[in-house]
Amino acid sequence: MAATPGPSRIRVRIVRPDDARGLVPLFEAFYGAYFGGRVTETSVAGRLRQAANHETVIVAEVGERIAGFASLRVTDSLDPAPYAELTDLFVETEARRLGVASRLVKYVEGIARERGASHLVVLTGQKNTEAQAFYRSAGYEEYAVAMRKSLKVAETR
Repeated sequence: MAATPGPSRIRVRIVRPDDARGLVPLFEAFYGAYFGGRVTETSVAGRLRQAANHETVIVAEVGERIAGFASLRVTDSLDPAPYAELTDLFVETEARRLGVASRLVKYVEGIARERGASHLVVLTGQKNTEAQAFYRSAGYEEYAVAMRKSLKVAETR
């Protein structure tokens, strides 16, 4: 029976450009068809560059591999304090229940706090009850209804 990595074997840090290869299987599992194309090292590297101006991507390593990632957006707004949003959080199946998600969230909360945010908002799917339970256990509470509208222009024929 293999030993289960303890919290000390989990390392959380800001993403680096050379992490693209290790993120490929996680992006495939998390984004799937919503990625908008084939998930390759090159496409992941491109997404990381694209996000660099407005998001902070964090990775969690368990041992020598990337086992999870999170993305934080902190922006100034009309409110006195910046707006912070945890935009993505994913942990590979094999690393769940090891504390990876908790470590990622704590790290993101620290960055948001350092950047002056007074609150951190997280959105998750209505049917993602596992994620909702996790966020509640981490001290998050429901406070709003999120709505969305597609802005894609319908094709005319």
